[in-house]
Amino acid sequence: MPEDPSEVLIERFQTGNEREEGFRGIFALYYPRIMKFFLWRGVSQDESRDLTQESLLQIYQSLPAFRRESHFGRWAFEVSRRVYFNEVRRRSAAKRHGLDQSLDFDPPGEAGLGLPEPGPSPESQAIRSEQSAAFKGALQELPEPMRQCCKLRYEEGLKYQEIAIVMKISIEMVKAHLHQARKRLQERLGEVEEP
Repeated sequence: MPEDPSEVLIERFQTGNEREEGFRGIFALYYPRIMKFFLWRGVSQDESRDLTQESLLQIYQSLPAFRRESHFGRWAFEVSRRVYFNEVRRRSAAKRHGLDQSLDFDPPGEAGLGLPEPGPSPESQAIRSEQSAAFKGALQELPEPMRQCCKLRYEEGLKYQEIAIVMKISIEMVKAHLHQARKRLQERLGEVEEP
């Protein structure tokens, strides 16, 4: 079984040998995955790019202290998750301190306030929340290897080869687990959309 490529890159970075080359490799390996992580959560392309760079900057700054007690990919996505939630909190705080003005007031020389388009309705948010809870519940009922394959593929964005390395199984086994998981989820929930 080939060694996880991120392990070699982390080793280079942490030992100081080829530090920049090590992080360039980590950047190339994780930039697309982290970008997909933000896009999948409905963040715009430009903002996803900014948040991805912020995540990778935090990974760079924290990498000397990474103790390898968990898989690097999980740790990197945890950093990205924190960046995402910090951005959500920042936006929420900005809304609380926003401009308090009548909607029918147009400042001289301007064509309205340029308000953003309304987000999803409370009803669609509730439906999506229900579907998400049902999906998570069905996912928990899958056997552990299938559940782990699904999480690595759809939450962390890993490719089949990378999942095989992390789980120490063949690519064919990864494909079989994902196929069986989709079948079981479809039986339980109806038509399943891949994230």
